Amino acid sequence: MAIQHSRTITNLEVLNSGDEDVVSRVEVKFTSYDDSNPEETTIQSSESFELGTDDRTSSSEGWVAYDSLDAATIEGWLDSELTDAIASFQLNHTTWINSVLNPPAPATVNKTLPW
Repeated sequence: MAIQHSRTITNLEVLNSGDEDVVSRVEVKFTSYDDSNPEETTIQSSESFELGTDDRTSSSEGWVAYDSLDAATIEGWLDSELTDAIASFQLNHTTWINSVLNPPAPATVNKTLPW
């Protein structure tokens, strides 16, 4: 019984400014499940990250052409924002999965009348 976590970049938005394709927004899907029961424990969440685009053009230092982008490059741009989101989603997903696998006792229960 181990919880598995993954993330996938699902969408990139670029500025509508011609053919430079300056990435302005990144959408990431976070998926978690317990390998003992993936069907019942899979949970997904998404997060959007805005990238600073002021004065970014194909002549900017470190420019990467859109066709040359890969997930590692995009994740590097997101840096600590992505790291913080990963930690948050993993904690929230783990808590939810554990509650599915080991439901907490209800705060109240019905009891037969004493008469």
